[in-house]
Amino acid sequence: MSTTATTELADRLTTYAARLRADGAIRTDAVEQAFATVQRHRCLQRFRFGPAEHVLEDAMLPAGDVLDLIYADHPLVTHTGRDGDPPSSSSAPSLMARMLEELHLRPGDRVLEIGAGTGYNAALIAHITGAEVTTVEAGAVAAAGASASIRALGLDEQVHVVHGDGYAGHPVGGPYDRIIVTCGIAGIPPHWLDQLAPDGLILAPVAHAGLHPIVAARRVDGGELAAHVVRWGDFMPAAGHLRPAELFAHDPADPVPAEAVREVGGIGTALTTAEYQGLWMYLGIEDKRITRAYLDGDQLDPRRGACALVHPTDGAAWIHHDGAITLAGPQHLAGRLVRLAAHWDVLDRPAATAWRIDLRHADTGGAGLLLPRRWHLAPLAE
Repeated sequence: MSTTATTELADRLTTYAARLRADGAIRTDAVEQAFATVQRHRCLQRFRFGPAEHVLEDAMLPAGDVLDLIYADHPLVTHTGRDGDPPSSSSAPSLMARMLEELHLRPGDRVLEIGAGTGYNAALIAHITGAEVTTVEAGAVAAAGASASIRALGLDEQVHVVHGDGYAGHPVGGPYDRIIVTCGIAGIPPHWLDQLAPDGLILAPVAHAGLHPIVAARRVDGGELAAHVVRWGDFMPAAGHLRPAELFAHDPADPVPAEAVREVGGIGTALTTAEYQGLWMYLGIEDKRITRAYLDGDQLDPRRGACALVHPTDGAAWIHHDGAITLAGPQHLAGRLVRLAAHWDVLDRPAATAWRIDLRHADTGGAGLLLPRRWHLAPLAE
């Protein structure tokens, strides 16, 4: 690479990191320096953005328009999963930055990542901590790609890519000060607690109401695990024991039959994005039938909001950002949404991040999972 190209790339990385900080995704110098240093394009062999697929040549700097995509705040699909291997992507940089800030990484922290993806996130962690990082990837294609990325960045002695099932963690590299999960899971495997340092932190997207809000979990007195919601979000679902299909009554990929669709009033007030997330969180706490859902038809624009109460046999009711309710089923489904929204209003409309969670062991196959069992609005202990 020429001196001019090297300088231009350094300037691009600096601008990219500064933009993430200006937008509030980055809060600390250590995280900003990582984004300004680790080259995201070296972690991409090929990716899709929109209808276009881009293939990057080894050791070649991509063209400017491709770099513009890579160093913008875009999630990039890196493996569709059509070959039977799990799908994979590089998350939006702003989401990655926010999760790294929530980890509160310190120099020397040993980190276990579940879901290597492209290897980019593990490389960022390694830059921040200066310590060993172990990243486990279930997909053979993604694991091979992540290994190639780590070698290209010259980090293969610090970052260890393991092809395997993240449910078991990776005890050989423990104990870990931090465990971060980059795929949607149903709960926390007990194995991970055995690999977590006494004051360690787990940051994971845990399934709730058809999405995967991010929770931070620590041990409390008696060794129990308690968590709190740190950010609303959604992730590609994990496979196998990390997210057993039998725990989920409705798969958002299965559309609801579009029969007798109509609007039936609503809650009488529009909701901001944060309020809609807060209501969705609360609805999911109160009724396990709440999920993300879509109609088998074009009568409902999902941009209005896809939070739905889905009955196993009687259709569904959706509540939208504008407070309206769309019904494809009996009236009592809409009535249930209205009543629950009124209860949320009485509670002073708690945000999605206002909730603490107690996790309890449940037998889900294998050694089971620690699943959310009780939700609290009480303030977090100091």
